[in-house]
Amino acid sequence: MNLDHLATAGADGRCQALWKIENSPEARQVLSSVRRRGPGRLRRAALDALAYLGGEAALDPADLQIVERLVRIRRRTDPIGSVTSCWTYWWAVRSTDQDAVVAALGLTDVRPATYGLAATVIDILEHDESAEQGLVYVGPSINGWVPLAGPWCDAFGGRADEVRAIVADLSRQFGEVHAFYFSEQGDGSAWHVVRDGMTIRSFYSEDLEMSSGDPLPIEREWMAAHGLDGKPEEHPDDVWDITAANEVAAAISLDVGWHHPVTADVRGLPVLASVPGAGPAKFPAGVYEI
Repeated sequence: MNLDHLATAGADGRCQALWKIENSPEARQVLSSVRRRGPGRLRRAALDALAYLGGEAALDPADLQIVERLVRIRRRTDPIGSVTSCWTYWWAVRSTDQDAVVAALGLTDVRPATYGLAATVIDILEHDESAEQGLVYVGPSINGWVPLAGPWCDAFGGRADEVRAIVADLSRQFGEVHAFYFSEQGDGSAWHVVRDGMTIRSFYSEDLEMSSGDPLPIEREWMAAHGLDGKPEEHPDDVWDITAANEVAAAISLDVGWHHPVTADVRGLPVLASVPGAGPAKFPAGVYEI
């Protein structure tokens, strides 16, 4: 397994070193033995490798306690950070009460997280469909909006009807909820704005027939700048260049990507939680940052 190489690889060579480790019961047994018996110089690398091969399920209780303690320590001084993936689905709920949003959605097994840990989990879930999909990120209230992110928040795919019903119910309690999608791979942008249970605006650049309602002010600005009339969805040859969802989110509520605030009125701390019906979901296998 060449744990010596992993232990000294540094940030640049870490992933390559992890990719070379064999994913087998025998390898995990050796790694667990290093965690228990040493040598000491390799114990940290062995923990890293175990999380890469099997996620949380591959760690014994003592190692889980070590990781959880590290998370609790680091989140005390953790600066506000973005939680995104190559394909990011997120909501913004108008509220200053993170706990109330968690309770309203019926989320369970709420666990402390740093922004880096949350971003790692969400990125793994977006890239690995075989991973257990029961986790969602819930951020602290930032400037009066509570963000949620993860595949579970997809309001534009195969679960659109289900997710939009959840968003509508949530808006009846909190007044306003926005759902967004942005692809860093050029696969489109989308936004869905709901107030008091009523859809005010919905737009999806990859399926214009899903769009409804009057354009938002930021959309109208884009239309005017491009000399276009009507609605963006009426110009299929031009919407490839429409304002990105990150910019729309920053304008009307909260972006979790490149426009994420770095200074703000923050109430609460980042957490990861299990979605309704998922039970206590475990962190998936992957390369982790805390």
